[in-house]
Amino acid sequence: MSSKSPDRTRGWSGAADAVWAFDVDGTLIGSIRSDVLRPGACELLATLVRSGASCVLWSAGGADYARRMAARHGIEHHFVAFYEKDRRDADGKYRVDHFAAHHQPHVFVDDSPIDLRDDVHTIAVPQFIGGNLADAGLSSLLRSLQHAMITTTPTGEAHDG
Repeated sequence: MSSKSPDRTRGWSGAADAVWAFDVDGTLIGSIRSDVLRPGACELLATLVRSGASCVLWSAGGADYARRMAARHGIEHHFVAFYEKDRRDADGKYRVDHFAAHHQPHVFVDDSPIDLRDDVHTIAVPQFIGGNLADAGLSSLLRSLQHAMITTTPTGEAHDG
C-alpha cells in the first residue's frame, strides 16, 4: 500500500527524531523562477524544527546546489544536511542510501512523488513555478501539520483537542 495519501500528515508523530526530506526546485523554490521562495516555506520549516524534527534538503542539482539555494533564500539554518538527488534504483525511483544513517527520512515533501518509492511516506505538493505568490501548497501542509500537532500527544496518540 502506498503512503502517498490525501491525509498529508498521516504517520507524523511529532517525534523529536523525525527526519523530513525536502526537494528544492518546484517544492521549496520556483522550478522556473528560482529567485522566488515558495510562500509558506519559512513557516513550515520553522514549525518542524521547533517541534524537534530534523530537515534535510536534497536536489537533482546536487548537494552544493541545495545548500546554495537554501542560503540564497535565507532558509539554510533550518537544515541539518544537504544531499544530491541523483541515484536511482532498478525501478527508476530515487535512492537515499547515501544519506547518513541518522538522516534517513521519515517523510518526503516533493512535487514529483512518482520519482519516490511507494513504501515511503511522501507528501506531494503541486509544482511551484515561481510566479504565483498566492500559492498555498506549503501553507496548506502547514495548516494540516499544525492541526495534527494540536490533536496529537507527544507520544503520537490522538486526543480530543
